Amino acid sequence: MKAAFLLVAMFGSGKVVASATTSAPAVAMGDMVSMLLSLFAVVILIVAMAMLMKRLNPNLGNSENFKVIRSMPLGNRERLLVVEIDNKQHLLGVTANSINYLYQLEQPLPEHAMPPLAQNFSKLLQRAHNKNE
Repeated sequence: MKAAFLLVAMFGSGKVVASATTSAPAVAMGDMVSMLLSLFAVVILIVAMAMLMKRLNPNLGNSENFKVIRSMPLGNRERLLVVEIDNKQHLLGVTANSINYLYQLEQPLPEHAMPPLAQNFSKLLQRAHNKNE
């Protein structure tokens, strides 16, 4: 009789424990999936915004005396820049560690027009800046 009671107690308690442990991970798994999907969406949004800003290149650093006319990436951290200073265009080589003067252009390159989306964004930023002043 004792052996039967022990067998029932062992198998019975095992089923209770098994059912209790399967419901808890199911809830935790749903939360985990939701969290991972949210994280994935945020990462995708950040990457998309970075690519959009890189593609639009609104030239926010331009001023009256100094303009970046063209920029061409050569590698991850290297690029060629055509800058205009005092109505003369100069070719610069830019790396992560240095900036080298390469050449003064004899015939100036035409300035790239900003894409329409970048122009609209620039106008929106100017309006917001003027409202804050």
